[in-house]
Amino acid sequence: MIALPSIAFGGFSGSAKGVTARQVGGRSILSVRTWPTGATTNAQVARRASLAKISKSWKLLTSDQMHDWDRLAEHASGVSVFGKKAEISGMNLYIRLNVNRAMAGEALLTTAPESNMAVPNVEYTQVVITPQLMVINGIRHQSSPYKLVVKMSVSQSAGVSNGWSKTVIVTPGMEDDWGEANVTRLYLKTIGVEPVPGEKVFVEVYWLDTSTGFTGQTARESVVVTGESSYAGRVRATMDNLRPDEESHVAALDVDFSTGAPVAVFNAECLGHSNVASSEVYLDQQLPAEIIGTGIAIGRSCEDSGHINAQSYLVYMYNRDG
Repeated sequence: MIALPSIAFGGFSGSAKGVTARQVGGRSILSVRTWPTGATTNAQVARRASLAKISKSWKLLTSDQMHDWDRLAEHASGVSVFGKKAEISGMNLYIRLNVNRAMAGEALLTTAPESNMAVPNVEYTQVVITPQLMVINGIRHQSSPYKLVVKMSVSQSAGVSNGWSKTVIVTPGMEDDWGEANVTRLYLKTIGVEPVPGEKVFVEVYWLDTSTGFTGQTARESVVVTGESSYAGRVRATMDNLRPDEESHVAALDVDFSTGAPVAVFNAECLGHSNVASSEVYLDQQLPAEIIGTGIAIGRSCEDSGHINAQSYLVYMYNRDG
């Protein structure tokens, strides 16, 4: 984008051969049409189709609804231009927020949110990237309605210092998993190739408020890909880790052993069996020796009558066949 003195192009507007002129804040602005590089991902195609659909839906709003969006836009701002926050119209704000919501699988929001509530910034400890592992670790959890949006690039030459234009959305909204966001499968599905050791991957993350479509500040980091990492994935057990050939007596299971202390965090729904108040699960892999043992967990029972009774459970963790 190039700003030229108004004396040279005063009153000039319109487009010609990929160059567009317009008046912004008393300035004549010339911009050159940009063309996308690289292959278009399925997510980008879906996002562009959603943008067109949402843009057309603006005309279906009532005049009162449009007025409410215009009023909300007065307290919002667009991208900074020449060090000054650009104004944004009610229609553009309507489109922006609904595109964000559609990306996260939310329905069209026709009524403007009451206010622009501040969305928290992403806080995390590290980003680990190898050809087989892409993890954002140590995330400070945010409860619903916030979801984490992650954008990443294909690996770039180590000499590239600014590759943010290459990032694409690998997840339009996910919850961190006990402070960890493992995006390995999502990255490989979206990008299509493994990152190359010694090259850089550019990463952008931000929280999305799915109830309004507003987003927080984007955290950016360029990460050098390593051949392998000392990062150790958490030891945990979920319903996905149950052996299919063994009968288990739980309706839900999520156990985390990586608290840094001899304490495991349990989230399980035990069903009991054979008229005995006990439940068993059989995992598809053996447990590490350091977490084998006996512990106690606090829980509750819920009778059919609706009464909730506090209970304690003895938890035995062991490997069969030695």
